Amino acid sequence: MIKDIAFTAYPAKDVAKLRDFYRDVLGLNFNGEFAENGVLKYDEAVLGSGCFAVLTDEWAGRPPGSAASVAFEVDDIDRARNDLIAKGMTVEDIYDTPVCRLTSFQDPEGNKVTLHQRTATW
Repeated sequence: MIKDIAFTAYPAKDVAKLRDFYRDVLGLNFNGEFAENGVLKYDEAVLGSGCFAVLTDEWAGRPPGSAASVAFEVDDIDRARNDLIAKGMTVEDIYDTPVCRLTSFQDPEGNKVTLHQRTATW
């Protein structure tokens, strides 16, 4: 029945500001902008076969800061973490598991963002 992940979306009070954070700090390229009455309501960045989106908390039906599901895959988690710290972000220590390495931080709306580096091959 399920064949892929279409998108995951994070709620925001200010979609443009949160979109700009993900673009400027994480390098995501957004190209799915939707506005109503001059107010940005939604925007998405294509990642692999799915999308990461930011949308109004009204549309999400969840308050900003309540999302915690996205884990972005990176090639070098140590470098990614150091880059974020250099940009003034507070980033958790890296956690090593038998199959991956993880670290997390909060976006400007308080949503949890995880960086993931797979170490196991399958």
